[in-house]
Amino acid sequence: RLRVHGCDLLSDGSIRGSSRYGYDGRDFISFDLESGRFMAADSGAEVTRRSWEHNGIEAERET
Repeated sequence: RLRVHGCDLLSDGSIRGSSRYGYDGRDFISFDLESGRFMAADSGAEVTRRSWEHNGIEAERET
């Protein structure tokens, strides 16, 4: 399992944060800070996305 957090300074001076999770060398799920939603990379990650968004705890930790 790989977890990567980062931030980018955009040309307009704003900052964009990111959080990505990988598994077995592949992208699994990421968190979009602007929308506050998880983005599943495939159908397997969709189950995790629904669970994390349903209970809200993981999304709260990302913000």
